[in-house]
Amino acid sequence: MEHAYPQDGGPAMSAEQVNVAIQNPILENSEFRALVKQRRIFSWSMTALMLAVYFGFILSLAFIPARLGTPITEGQPMTWGVPIGFGMLAFTILLVAVYVWRTNTCYDPKIKTIIRSFTK
Repeated sequence: MEHAYPQDGGPAMSAEQVNVAIQNPILENSEFRALVKQRRIFSWSMTALMLAVYFGFILSLAFIPARLGTPITEGQPMTWGVPIGFGMLAFTILLVAVYVWRTNTCYDPKIKTIIRSFTK
């Protein structure tokens, strides 16, 4: 029996199993393709938001460090960089929560519906 890609260290698949995997009817379903496209757009948007926030912080450190190093209250050691850093952490947690919420409420039910339509 021939095995596909045994050198990868993964489970070896016969040529028949590879053909079945390639000809998966779910991959040809228009609803599934639309869902994949919708999910990809959403995840790349979230990625762009996260990168914008982090690169914005790094660029502000590079080009306006005096503003981030300015104390919030005169005579106190805490500067504006500290709450902005915590704000970035809170923003990251918020983005993760939005992604998980959207996945659980939107994408997972659609995936289950598509799979059920093929198992009947």
